[in-house]
Amino acid sequence: MADFLNQITALIPEGVRGKVLGNSGRELLAAVTDTLVVFGDGLLHLETGQSEKLINAAEVTNIEASNVGAAKATTSNAAAIATAARRLLNSTETPRTILLLLAPSEFAATQQDMLGMTGTNLRSAITLQRDSILPACEDTLALATANENPTGRVIALWTHADQLSDLFDAFAQYGLTLAAIAPRILALSAHNKTENLVDDDGCHTTFVRSRQGVLEQWLQIKNDELEEKAYAEQWQAELAQFESEAMQRADKLSSYTLTGSRSIEPDFAFFPAGSLAISRKAQRGRQFKLAAAVLAGILLVVALPFITQTLELQMATARLDSNRAMSAEAHEDQAVVVDFENRWGPINDFPNQDVATAMFRLQEVLAGEQLSSLELSEGLIRIQGTSSDPQAILQRLEQDPMFTEVVFSRATSNTRYYIDLRLATVNFEAYMVRYFPDKT
Repeated sequence: MADFLNQITALIPEGVRGKVLGNSGRELLAAVTDTLVVFGDGLLHLETGQSEKLINAAEVTNIEASNVGAAKATTSNAAAIATAARRLLNSTETPRTILLLLAPSEFAATQQDMLGMTGTNLRSAITLQRDSILPACEDTLALATANENPTGRVIALWTHADQLSDLFDAFAQYGLTLAAIAPRILALSAHNKTENLVDDDGCHTTFVRSRQGVLEQWLQIKNDELEEKAYAEQWQAELAQFESEAMQRADKLSSYTLTGSRSIEPDFAFFPAGSLAISRKAQRGRQFKLAAAVLAGILLVVALPFITQTLELQMATARLDSNRAMSAEAHEDQAVVVDFENRWGPINDFPNQDVATAMFRLQEVLAGEQLSSLELSEGLIRIQGTSSDPQAILQRLEQDPMFTEVVFSRATSNTRYYIDLRLATVNFEAYMVRYFPDKT
């Protein structure tokens, strides 16, 4: 069924299809009611400015931290964040959809040259290079990147796919929908100019340069490493090229209270499978409606010729009835005329043989020749006589436009001739067929 729906909706132009079906990521971000920022051991509700301290994961799960494995630690951390979120948002029973902003250190950034590649092809190409880009990481990773970059230098963000699922499940236990997860440093961006952003939580320092919401550079270092001269000099050298430009810095939770924004580019947000399933369920409903509309349109196009023919036939029938009613009197007059023609036609249309003219013309053609017999009946003339050159008489008659079908009717001797010919202007056969068809 899904394949059938996809085939139907594929018939629609991509631009129209995108507007009708929507984009899952954009829809999820548009539905966000609350934005939460994790900074150190605090959780900030960006809309109200209120914050909660994250309870130690061991306190939440009643499991000794020393006995928790890597996967369990991630789950416990998710539970701690979800518990703090519940305390912040327990003032209302209305459904809450959450955008969670985590520390930049929860994400890895890589840079690839992908000039000319966009959209799905770009993401597929980066995914195929994942093993060579991050060879030391064997976990399942989720990818977020812009659909295109005019310079061809693409910044890709990676995070653990299991962490997305753990966080979604932890929030779902309290009836909260975790729509998306993103690096908190991106909430500092206004998306309308070139910006230099720095996030320092005491453990990691992250520098991001973006231009109208598209990442151009992502640098990250542990603060412990900055105590080493070589690392510190390299870090300062990287940032030195931007010294003349303004730099926005966030080094405490209140920094996001003052400058943070809910606006996150969908390209650099991560969407848990659970939230995507919710969005796609709604999208599937729209897809059903769209497919039904397409099928209805196809059926209409197929049936349109028949509908058109039916309408044209009905209109033609109506016009015919109207014309018949309007021409009834004319038909009666026409019937009188036809009856008159039927009665007087045989007399009025009797072929005029114009005997006098025919005789004068024969006299001209036969000048000097002896004519012993002449018969004229129904346009047919039979002549006989004597001549020293009967063939010459035949030729002269053939050349005269008044006569046609000139032939010798009998064997002709050297001097005696028998010739049949017809008047070209007289057609007794047509007259008989028209008025006396039974006698032809």
